[in-house]
Amino acid sequence: LIYRLTLHPYAKYPGPWLGKLTNIYAVYHAYRGDVHRDVEQCHKKYGKLFNPDCSTTLTLCGQIHIYGNGKKIKKAEGYKVHGSTNIIGIRDKSKYARYKKIFQQGFSDTMNREHEPKVGRVINTFIEKLGEIEDPEDAVGEWTNIKNMNLWCNWLTTDVVSTVVFTTSWDLLTSTTNRGVTECLKASVRIVGILHAWPFIPGHVITALICLPHIAWSIQGLERYADAVIKSSTEARVRDPSIKDVFGMFTAAKDPDTGDLALSKGTVQENTATFIVAGSDTTASSLSATFFYLARNPAAYAKVAEEIRSAFPSASSICAGSALNNCVYMRAAITESMRLSPVAPQPLMREAEAGCIVDGEHIPTGLKVASSIYSLQQNPAVFPQPYKWDMTRWLIDPSKDAREEKERIKEISKSFAPFSVGPRQCIAKNFALMELYLTMATVFWKLDFESAGNLGEGRDGEFMMKSYFTAFMEGPLLRFRKREGAEW
Repeated sequence: LIYRLTLHPYAKYPGPWLGKLTNIYAVYHAYRGDVHRDVEQCHKKYGKLFNPDCSTTLTLCGQIHIYGNGKKIKKAEGYKVHGSTNIIGIRDKSKYARYKKIFQQGFSDTMNREHEPKVGRVINTFIEKLGEIEDPEDAVGEWTNIKNMNLWCNWLTTDVVSTVVFTTSWDLLTSTTNRGVTECLKASVRIVGILHAWPFIPGHVITALICLPHIAWSIQGLERYADAVIKSSTEARVRDPSIKDVFGMFTAAKDPDTGDLALSKGTVQENTATFIVAGSDTTASSLSATFFYLARNPAAYAKVAEEIRSAFPSASSICAGSALNNCVYMRAAITESMRLSPVAPQPLMREAEAGCIVDGEHIPTGLKVASSIYSLQQNPAVFPQPYKWDMTRWLIDPSKDAREEKERIKEISKSFAPFSVGPRQCIAKNFALMELYLTMATVFWKLDFESAGNLGEGRDGEFMMKSYFTAFMEGPLLRFRKREGAEW
């Protein structure tokens, strides 16, 4: 203890004393789901660089040093909880590069064009369900029953990703049978977040499962759901070999040097399960946040609605491409929502492989360093009034010099990293953005919506969240109305 407080290389940095002494501090906040808030408060109290049990930096320069293309930093020990063949957990850079080359093919631009019709069909089902009046007594005129959008967005994105990855959907939007899978997904993410803070305890997985039996039960349930959908996907491809899905692509991937299968059956199953988790929970959170903020900002809502309804002659004409990319108000609304509500808000731990410099500070070999996306994206030095939702941050002000405005947006974009940065950033980023844009555009073309409650609302109108390995949210509560004259 004396060493950690006085002689340890990080002893010179200020920080919470308990965090310097023991991992219990990190475990406590991981269990509570408020790691991002704790880091934010520590930066306010201790400055741009502080030490809980690692060196945590606030600056853009530090983020680039940590997550960029530097060769002296790797993922921290905590990532071992994912498994040595899981693309998130692989720490060896050369091994990761080999796996990435295979896995990113499933979400390449070419494959995204293949995925788009499947995504569109699920989105149409989503909108049909949002527009339904399930209980006339609870409806208000033409407005529907209250919808908890975090639930509906999770059902949407889970159906999308299961369809794209396995061809076989869980049909969460239309049936209650498999809806328990979303709670299983959240539980698995929660235990991963806790174990990231607790990687060195012998038998930590067993210990955690004993301490958290409800999580153990949920993970067993997730395995059952996964086994069923994998079996269904395999049988579907036997019946129709022309089927193209991500699971089939990974299963058939060949090693370019030997011609043998590049991935074992277990590795394929492990990583497709990861894509289900990463592709459902995270995109659902971004959609929920966008619904939350637009429902509370009528001027922005009106601009997005007018833009979408003017850009496309019909809902069926909405597709990925230049017309959708030119919907600048919608894109700004989504971007600002992701700034305030990043899907991975906690520090992503890295470890120095050799002595390196981060933000002007020497990081000795083997010590941890990180940057919090949540704190970076709400840094008042970069984003004035950081807790205010303001989509005009991302728009060129016509009353100002256009070149200066473009430069301003370019600069703040450097501190916007919801998909992380560098070689380990999300390999399905373009797929996720396509899904976000298609969903919001189609919703605005077919429906109107309004706020119907305060669930999820926190300080100064911020959409509240908890942070485990990804963000957990509740709400918003909305009502919908079919837009007059819109095709159905």
